[in-house]
Amino acid sequence: MFWLVLGLAVFFLSVDSASGATKKVTALRHFSTEGYTRVVLHLNRESINFRDGMLKNPPRVFVDIPSGQLISGFKMPSFSSTSLARKLRVGRPSKNTIRLVVELRNPNIHHRVFSLSSPNRIVIDLRETRVKRAKTPSLQTPKPSRRQRPALSEKKSNTRATAPLKEKSTSSVEKRRSLDMTARFQVGLGRIVLDPGHGGKDPGATGLYGLVEKNLTLDISRKIAATLRKHLPPGNKVILTRNRDRFIELAKRTSFANQQDADIFISIHINSSPAGKTRGLETYLLAEASTPRALELAARESGTTVARMSDLQKILNDLMLRSKVTESHQLAMDVQGKTLSTLRRRYANAKDLGVKRGPFYVLVGAQMPSILIEMGFVTNRVEARRLRAQKFRLLLSKGVARGILKFAGIPTHRLK
Repeated sequence: MFWLVLGLAVFFLSVDSASGATKKVTALRHFSTEGYTRVVLHLNRESINFRDGMLKNPPRVFVDIPSGQLISGFKMPSFSSTSLARKLRVGRPSKNTIRLVVELRNPNIHHRVFSLSSPNRIVIDLRETRVKRAKTPSLQTPKPSRRQRPALSEKKSNTRATAPLKEKSTSSVEKRRSLDMTARFQVGLGRIVLDPGHGGKDPGATGLYGLVEKNLTLDISRKIAATLRKHLPPGNKVILTRNRDRFIELAKRTSFANQQDADIFISIHINSSPAGKTRGLETYLLAEASTPRALELAARESGTTVARMSDLQKILNDLMLRSKVTESHQLAMDVQGKTLSTLRRRYANAKDLGVKRGPFYVLVGAQMPSILIEMGFVTNRVEARRLRAQKFRLLLSKGVARGILKFAGIPTHRLK
């Protein structure tokens, strides 16, 4: 049976020639999102003398560990069809060395192998590096009778409608990557991807007064985009993962942000709770859940169970070591703080639920600072009544925009 997100296999290795100590790989876990796969080998002891490399025809990554041996009855792991890894093989290039080989699904995959401690493990990162085609990548199925359009709305943008998604020249890309994030936004090369949560067959949370999360998140995201486009320097781009009521898989949302080489990714959501009195605003970054409620919320927003999210948490420590943790935390603090201060100008009792951490699948694999915002509870009578009003949603959007602009280093004093 194939697992879409995680797989688990157990195998063991024998004696390490350098230290003389028995060295065992106690578990193999792997995780995949679109265009990215991580394979983690858990060890009973630290391993620093392994060797890795890339082989061709077929494409594969290998890790050599001295003096290794598989135990009798070892079962190979199964990789899902979404994984960049196709299968694991074991060989012996020399008498005293065992070789673990990860076969890849295509040759356009960049690999990185490194070791970590506490717990001891060897990590294999795989990332697809397929050259983008000149046409715009889209999150929707193209219609044969019509010219393919971008997967977002750029109307009333600081730039022409279709230009933002066209592939930049090599010199433009190099210039962009040579600048830090603040400098990119100041010279008009910044990119922000807003992700209205849920959509299509996935309504998200439903609450009082007939409120539906997917409709609220789309409306608020459009308002945030309009405010940002008005106050960012010309040339900067604000892109929505969806601009209508349609379903998009979670992995494709982050993958889209990566394809756009975005500087900031923000997923917009509305909260719910069986306890009608629960209310407030909270912002999340990717990590192991900080509270049981954070885990439950992550499971709901990811469309899965708490048990399944518990499995995902087992590898989040490794994922976080190579992601934008510090930047994401700062982005979350800026957005949470500015949104609350903006709301409290008219609603003094706006409640701060704080910045938290959770294993939100929509944030996994993001190559830029990324957060998820829960902008009030549709199950709370006071907040649901406010969320019905356009003025309140506009105030929310201005607060989020202020936080994003602060993080990007753009002055917000002109944003009324």
